[in-house]
Amino acid sequence: MTGTALLIGTPDGERRIGPEEQALRIGRDPLCRIVIEDPRVSREHVELRFQAGGWRLRDLGSSNGTYAAGARVDELDLARPCQIRLGAPDGPSLTLRPESAPPPTVASGPGAAGSFEAGRVPSATYHAARRTRIGRAPDNEIVLADLQVSRYHADLVRTGTGLRLVDLGTRNGTFVNGRRVDDAELRSGDLLSFGRHQLVVDGTELREYVDTGRVSLRVDGLGVTVAGGKRLLGDIGFELGECQLLAVVGPSGAGKSTLLGALTGYRPANEGAVIYQGRDLYAEYDDLRQRIGLVPQDDILHAALTVRRALRYAAALRFGTDVTTAEREQRIDEVIGQLGLTGQAEQRIDTLSGGQRKRTSVALELLTEPSLLFLDEPTSGLDPSLDRDVMVSLRDLADRGRTVVVVTHSPLHLNVCDRVLVLGRGGKVAYFGPPGDLLPFFGADEYADVFKQVYDDPDGWAARYAGTAPPRHDPTRGEVAPQPQPAEAPPPRQSWWRQLAVLTRRMTAVTLADRMYAALLLGLPLGLAALLYVIPGDDGFARPDNPLGRSAEASQLTVVLIIGAVFFGLAGGVRELVRERPIYRRERAVGLAPGAYLGSKVLVFAAVNAMQAVLFVVVGLAGRPGAQEALVLRWPLLELIVVVWLTALVSTVTGLLVSAYVSTGEQTMPILVGLVMAQLVLCGGLFAVVGRTGVEQLSWLAPARWGYAAAAGTVDLRALELNPSADALWNHTAAAWWWAMAVLALQGAVVTGAGRWALRRHEPGR
Repeated sequence: MTGTALLIGTPDGERRIGPEEQALRIGRDPLCRIVIEDPRVSREHVELRFQAGGWRLRDLGSSNGTYAAGARVDELDLARPCQIRLGAPDGPSLTLRPESAPPPTVASGPGAAGSFEAGRVPSATYHAARRTRIGRAPDNEIVLADLQVSRYHADLVRTGTGLRLVDLGTRNGTFVNGRRVDDAELRSGDLLSFGRHQLVVDGTELREYVDTGRVSLRVDGLGVTVAGGKRLLGDIGFELGECQLLAVVGPSGAGKSTLLGALTGYRPANEGAVIYQGRDLYAEYDDLRQRIGLVPQDDILHAALTVRRALRYAAALRFGTDVTTAEREQRIDEVIGQLGLTGQAEQRIDTLSGGQRKRTSVALELLTEPSLLFLDEPTSGLDPSLDRDVMVSLRDLADRGRTVVVVTHSPLHLNVCDRVLVLGRGGKVAYFGPPGDLLPFFGADEYADVFKQVYDDPDGWAARYAGTAPPRHDPTRGEVAPQPQPAEAPPPRQSWWRQLAVLTRRMTAVTLADRMYAALLLGLPLGLAALLYVIPGDDGFARPDNPLGRSAEASQLTVVLIIGAVFFGLAGGVRELVRERPIYRRERAVGLAPGAYLGSKVLVFAAVNAMQAVLFVVVGLAGRPGAQEALVLRWPLLELIVVVWLTALVSTVTGLLVSAYVSTGEQTMPILVGLVMAQLVLCGGLFAVVGRTGVEQLSWLAPARWGYAAAAGTVDLRALELNPSADALWNHTAAAWWWAMAVLALQGAVVTGAGRWALRRHEPGR
């Protein structure tokens, strides 16, 4: 070990101690040489001691531990600069640097680490052996305590020319200079990323930096122009320091939501750059998106679930398969405690106050420990008291070590923010600075006057601010910025089948938890079954005891059975996707597989439709004579149940397709009525469609046409009707029945595929 004096960087400044002091204690006790006032720090937490020519740190049996590079340590040699945290991986930090040790170098090679390392102190340094394994498990050579790092994540292999990085098949991703790789030759200056841990390559040495949330954000020349040349954002630039809270305000149409999409990379800007801690967000989006949390204006929660249960399903989708249930539960407990939701953990979300619901949405995003947190209108619809609670919570998040950006219409509590950005119409910056200087800058007495002035004269105020704003530092000015690529959803963290299982369990839980909705799903077929008893007659599907041996009763029963199936099928699916759209969009942006999402809906509704079909047919036909002979299955009643079930399921999938296209739930009602009426007209039960040019061909597209045909074949409707149809599909044969069911199933498959395509409308970047 080498070193003489030791430089200690604390939250209150930097101190220098020499070897003559021998030992120094740090803790919460006022008698310690360095006092850290934090409840997570023990009274006497660590000791720094000079021995054998170098400095050594020793934990003094603290309650909450001492952490370096996210891992708990008891002793640590201080031969090189490092950063430690007291009491928690995100606790108060100390930067320790032996004065004679070389300062952290800035790589000059071809990699991406130069500006990233500038002014930063590594938390640890490693020397690459012949083969060095990196991962979360304690038996790795380089242990990274991060749930977004796989247990065995990657191998570093020394070759004759340097180092080679090999990903071990992880779904979490291994990144070199911001791009995902499976196998890569490394050069000095390359930046390796594993979750929130970065390693800088310097020959065979690796310097580690842990993204604990203390990041800066620089925006330069950000502009958005849409088709037709309309300018939504114009040359926006500002710098936001570490752990600051920024409020973005302005009148309607100022481009606040557009700016949020550009800052998160969800909808990249056409021009300019977003620099995240010295790294270009757009150029390295695949890597950096993991460090960004976004809370949309609409709740991204299933309101029928409890807080803990909703977070459990979110954690199961966002963490890799090698993260154990215990690890997920521990993380859930941490975010619940951090946001003050411990008392509401077992409470249903729909019974929470508006502020508590918003904090639960924030908790969902904090599961993956993002460094940058963006919120879109979190106080919308809240009263002033709840508005204050939400803003104070965001202030606390920033104080705890995150950079927070909030878009808001409410200026009531801007005083808790570090900076305020005022946008005028056309996305022009009218002001950026401390909230205390906002009203004096505009010469206004209240915020309403500011909004009016900015709305009336956005160009004038933008020009005035530009004249007073300090020049922006832009080392790339004059260079041609790369065209940002459209944002795409990342690969899922789990297999398709695992996601399908998690989503199916979640939808089942949501359905059962919403008792009113579950009651309606089962009550609807019972109500429709009661309508079957309105039909006159008591012959059912038996041959009538009259001179003709025929009646209209059988065809009327069949019409109600099939159209009833269409109705409760459409009613179940037509609102399902539109009401979950904010949830889907956010989950898709963090790796949700659309096929698994849609598949979970189909699976759950298949079970629900089966129960509905049994209730509808059994209750509706109770007391009436049934069909005499089955065609394919053993019992005619079972055949009718299967026909009604498949008709309902295809109708449900059709409803899901409609739900993927509409903008609001209110738009589904007229579409539902229109579709049911169309099925009634085209099913062939009201009047003959065979032989009518145009009508017959159109009826082929109607699921009710094929469901009615299969049911007609089972009950042998041509032998019971007063005026039997010439429709060959009604033949009382197994071949006719199978043909009708096959076409019905094919329709279901085609509509499901169309529904999957329709979900593309809600992809990131669209």
